[in-house]
Amino acid sequence: RIKKLFYTQEVNPAGVYMVSFYLNGIETPVIVDDHFPVRYGKPAFASTRDGELWVMLLEKAWAKLQGSFARTIGGLTSRGWWNEPSTWGVTFSASF
Repeated sequence: RIKKLFYTQEVNPAGVYMVSFYLNGIETPVIVDDHFPVRYGKPAFASTRDGELWVMLLEKAWAKLQGSFARTIGGLTSRGWWNEPSTWGVTFSASF
């Protein structure tokens, strides 16, 4: 499902990628580049052990929609899903 969010499926030599989210049921394309904030020579936010690019691109696109990385810091992943339930097309059920 996540792969379908990316219009650009391969590494782009220009460093420009388009990611699509669904906000309130409306497809919302977001264009981002492959320049990421770093801290101590490593990605400052999300990354993978394998160095895969998609995680950082997805996070950067989400941060762009929110206005900045600062507005996405902290909290639980489930909170982000709850905040925009139509973004992923996934439903959750929980028992307490």
